[in-house]
Amino acid sequence: MAFLSVESSRLPKWYLPGLLLIGDAAHVMSPMGGVGINYAIQDAVVATNILSEPLKLGSWHLWDLAEVQRQREFPTRVIQWFQGLAQKRIVARALNQNQQFTVPAFLRLPILRDILARLIAFGISPVRLNS
Repeated sequence: MAFLSVESSRLPKWYLPGLLLIGDAAHVMSPMGGVGINYAIQDAVVATNILSEPLKLGSWHLWDLAEVQRQREFPTRVIQWFQGLAQKRIVARALNQNQQFTVPAFLRLPILRDILARLIAFGISPVRLNS
């Protein structure tokens, strides 16, 4: 049997002159909740919103790349924290063969379960492509 290592991490800086890292290149997400692709797409949307005009004009600056990280780093930190919490408090308990697992009370309340599902699906600050 083989096991894959699972990690959750972020680079301190997601950009260099002429280079912007997004998604797993900038921040590796835990598989908890399957949000990695959502966050990569959200990073791309924010990057498009910030960089499309400067790139069209041929006058982008390093601070444009820094702005992408500034807008995306907090939501990434929050969801990574939540993933770690869920791993410790829910998954670890479910995998413990020495105790009976019960679903946490907050997951049994429809309103809280729905809020959690929206948080996982759309993130803490949903993004939209500017027209």
